[in-house]
Amino acid sequence: MDNYLEHDPQDQPIDIKGIANKYLAYWYWIALSGIIALVIAFLYLRYTPDSYKTAAKVKVLTEKESTDLNLDLDKLLGKGNVNLENERAVLQSFRLNRQVVNQLNLQVQYFQSGHVNQTEVFTAPFKVTYVPELDKGSDALDFQITVQDKGYSLVNLDTEATLQVPSFYLEKATADFPFTIQPTSAQSMVLTDNPVYEVTIISQTQATQNLVKNIKIAPDGKDSDILILSLEDHSKEKAQSILNTLIDVYTQDGITDRQEVSKRTIAFIDERFTYLTTELDSIEIAKGSYKQNNNLSIFEADAASVIQKKSIKDEQLFEAETQMLLADVLDKSISGNQEVNLLPANIGLNSGAVNTLVSDYNTAVLEYNKWKATAGDNNPKVKILKASITDLNNNIQRSLSGYKSQLEQSLKQNRRAQGIAQQSFKTLPNKEKILRSIERQQILKENLYLLLLQKREEAAITMAVTAANVKVIDYAITNSIPVAPKRKIVLLAALLLGLGFPIGILYLKFLTNTKIYTSKDVESINPNTGIVGEIPVIPNAKQALKATSGNTQTEEAFRTLIHNLNFTLDNSNPDQGQIIAVTSSVKGEGKTTVAFNIAQTYFHLKKKVLLVGADLRNPQLHTLIDSTKDNAGLSNYLSTSNANWEDTLIHMDANTNQFDLLLSGPIPPMPTVLLSSTRFQDFLKEAKAQYDYVIVDTAPTLLVADTLTFVDGVDFTAYVVRSGVTEKPLIEYSKKLVDQKKIKNMGYIINDIDFKGSYGYGYNYGYGYGYHAETVKKKWYRFGK
Repeated sequence: MDNYLEHDPQDQPIDIKGIANKYLAYWYWIALSGIIALVIAFLYLRYTPDSYKTAAKVKVLTEKESTDLNLDLDKLLGKGNVNLENERAVLQSFRLNRQVVNQLNLQVQYFQSGHVNQTEVFTAPFKVTYVPELDKGSDALDFQITVQDKGYSLVNLDTEATLQVPSFYLEKATADFPFTIQPTSAQSMVLTDNPVYEVTIISQTQATQNLVKNIKIAPDGKDSDILILSLEDHSKEKAQSILNTLIDVYTQDGITDRQEVSKRTIAFIDERFTYLTTELDSIEIAKGSYKQNNNLSIFEADAASVIQKKSIKDEQLFEAETQMLLADVLDKSISGNQEVNLLPANIGLNSGAVNTLVSDYNTAVLEYNKWKATAGDNNPKVKILKASITDLNNNIQRSLSGYKSQLEQSLKQNRRAQGIAQQSFKTLPNKEKILRSIERQQILKENLYLLLLQKREEAAITMAVTAANVKVIDYAITNSIPVAPKRKIVLLAALLLGLGFPIGILYLKFLTNTKIYTSKDVESINPNTGIVGEIPVIPNAKQALKATSGNTQTEEAFRTLIHNLNFTLDNSNPDQGQIIAVTSSVKGEGKTTVAFNIAQTYFHLKKKVLLVGADLRNPQLHTLIDSTKDNAGLSNYLSTSNANWEDTLIHMDANTNQFDLLLSGPIPPMPTVLLSSTRFQDFLKEAKAQYDYVIVDTAPTLLVADTLTFVDGVDFTAYVVRSGVTEKPLIEYSKKLVDQKKIKNMGYIINDIDFKGSYGYGYNYGYGYGYHAETVKKKWYRFGK
């Protein structure tokens, strides 16, 4: 067969326009879906409160930066020397954020009821104070509070309990209403358009966890000492209050940590004052009693030089004994320090090594306490700090022990020198020496008292002027542009989703659709068999009689079909006509209508045509001429030996007798036997001799074997497939018939293509379940197949 339309479908480029038109055929659904999505997006944006981002900046200072001007090499090089991760952990600690929750009463949330939804408000006209002692253990409590002219109407939304409050003060909490109420201010209790509020009370722990999760803390740069605190919330006032309060709490927490050493020093000195006062009083009483009992006054003038020399030695001995006493005091403090506590600092020891170790020890204790409160005992950092504190404690004891050894050597030397001075003082009265001994003890205690008093004042001053370890660069500032919802993104996403949803549905529909629509679908399955014609939709099969006289598109389609058929037929013998069998795989593909129109088109081209109804099982040809299947026809001729087929012809054109119709006739009991008989073959030969074209409307090949019994005797087989109805497996079946040479000369006719839909993609096809091509068109709102 001459496959004049044959080509390799793999060589065809992707038909982008065709694919687009497949989807554009459903443009109304896509547009409607997009509009609905945009409407939903507009409603969402209309009733969703805006969220704003509030940010604050703080600079974390070092110990030196918070006390004096310090030139640091790292600062000059632009590097930070503060561990911001530690400070960020402190700012995000549960301990600090719980203080913020308590100060701002964040466990109580207020929602004002609107016409459509509820809006959270930070400052309601009343303040609810939670009384947890009366709570029944619920995770969250919900109440409705309606502000009335002279009080409130309360409803417990969990238990549906109600309570009428006759005034604006609720001072007694109950089990159903575990809170008290008081007006925010005297001027705030004014009825508004929306006096209904919903109050939600959550646990302090839950409120703190929510706050820790929502607050974001990040450094301002890689080498910066600045932290940026940010919070997104619907209420600008609430977000600013939270961040500012957190900064204040963090600042006060740092000051408190720095004041701990001074507090410990003051407490230690106050404790020593108690013992020194008692000892001084005892010495004073003993001195007075001794002088009174022995009638003593002052040294004589001639003993002045001896006394002066002795005083120098006494002063040196006094200094050594004072240092030894201070060293003993510090040693006792260390020995009694079983837990990790601060040590008194700067108590007057002249040992720089000991003072430095005590300062390092107190710094380590402060950091240990801070990490222990935040991370717990099992944190690796806490364990490392505790080990460091133990090492420092041991170093202090060793240094103090060495310093005391030095003091003991000094005491021995001073006492030896004092003994020499005593030899020159033997002439002094023994009683006077005893008195001097008492006075020396008194002076020693008094000097120690004054020294401790001085150190106490220094510690008090240090505590009073303790600077914060943070500098506020910017308090909380809220951006005027909302960060959520992002209107452009929401609208764009809604539009894309609205358009993409029906497109996705269509894609799945096209992907799972097994029907053929155009010649490309047929050629992709059977590229070796040509397409001889593409027939547009005929709105009503009964109008087929007028199809080639009033419908230009249909007329041109069948003329093109006839032109293609003439190329495939062998016209070498002008004295012989051509037999064209019109068949299909199953019923409902429109082969009868196509056969009728082929015959009618040949007639209009001045050819003598015979249309034969060879579908003896389910004849449909009679329906096109308003006849019945009981009229005599082919079955009568084949079953009756003496019958003449010419007697049963219907002359469609009475004037010329150029267009004759032979109906199928009554349905016989064995159609296959009749169509495979010699009598039917003789009939075809006679008809071929009398007519230019004999068009045979046959039975479907898949359902019965009637057509295959005689199709090898025809000149050409026109295989009709229907756009939007014929399944692709049926094309594979027809290809198998050709490959097995059951049909020799065949070409496809694609029927019922909706050219108004997608340039020949028949997606707006209808259904018909006869052999005729009656099409039921879909309404625009029909989305399915």
